[in-house]
Amino acid sequence: MKDSERIVTITRVERVERQAGRYTIHFDGAAPLEVHEDVMIKFRLLKGSELSLDSLTEILRADEGNKAYVQAIKYLQRKPRTRIELARNLAQKGYEDGIVHEVLDRLEREWLVDDKSYAMQWAHQRLNRHMKGRRWIQHELKQKGVQDRHIETALYSIDPEEEWESALHAARKKWRQTKGEMHLRKQKVAAFLARRGFPMDMARRAAYAAADEQVDEEGVSGHLDE
Repeated sequence: MKDSERIVTITRVERVERQAGRYTIHFDGAAPLEVHEDVMIKFRLLKGSELSLDSLTEILRADEGNKAYVQAIKYLQRKPRTRIELARNLAQKGYEDGIVHEVLDRLEREWLVDDKSYAMQWAHQRLNRHMKGRRWIQHELKQKGVQDRHIETALYSIDPEEEWESALHAARKKWRQTKGEMHLRKQKVAAFLARRGFPMDMARRAAYAAADEQVDEEGVSGHLDE
């Protein structure tokens, strides 16, 4: 009989102190094994149970997968993440590629990771809260490892009028911060909007609209002072 086929018997199961859900499994002919209770239940690791030494490798791998899953859940608790962001985090923690892929597939089945939904939410959040244009949003999503098809769907969902309102809001705010002659201020605001990812033609229109509003406000103010 091969050593890997040798049968061992569980002699004792103990809860690990100060580690929730962790148990130490003792055998009559092998070193103790520490596993999560989910793994213990899955493999029915109860006192008196018999198993081959070869099966211990599978159990250890399952426990490693459980640890990686718990790590991924902790990482997701802070904020939503993309599949690539989670993969990078788990790789940095030392988990092997096979286990990482298994964990990510599980998270997707459980809808805890959904790059398409993530891209949609990210696009509208960056547009409305941070006044970023679609080119900037596209760049950010690429940096986060989102697939091109999900990025395209997210960008397509942006209403042109919604992007225009965001550009105009940003233009108004930037206009109040600029100094100098009118045409130079327009150039500065348009360039600022372009750097934030808005299309150049939209950036120019928003800069000119902000300038026109300023002129109108000054005209009204002048009439009131007369």
